[in-house]
Amino acid sequence: MTIARKYIRQCRTLFPVYGKSERTFLNRLKVQVNEHLDLFPDLSYEKLVEQFGTPKEVVMEYYANADDDYLLKRMNFVKHVRIFLSVIAFALIVFFAYRSYVILESFQEIKDSKIIYENQGSIEELPQK
Repeated sequence: MTIARKYIRQCRTLFPVYGKSERTFLNRLKVQVNEHLDLFPDLSYEKLVEQFGTPKEVVMEYYANADDDYLLKRMNFVKHVRIFLSVIAFALIVFFAYRSYVILESFQEIKDSKIIYENQGSIEELPQK
């Protein structure tokens, strides 16, 4: 993994919400980092961090300059999606628990039922028409 890729990946993982605006920011950052690495090809990761800042500092700077309404809207959207997915997960758990209960009850009913076989002699062939 290259130094630029590692740095951008660490920055990306620190974003709590990753949308179009964050993607644009990271693409611009990637271009800047790659241009800097083209000028200084033997640059180490530590020197790159000294030049651009730690990934945490980069993300904090992005949010310090970002539009507050956009951030609140994105955070609310993410919150609603998480609630929706939690409700769906809970409903699926309840459904499968009920389904398992019904199957277990059917199994117990079949297990407890007594099947009686009667022998009435030999089986004769029916006459053909």
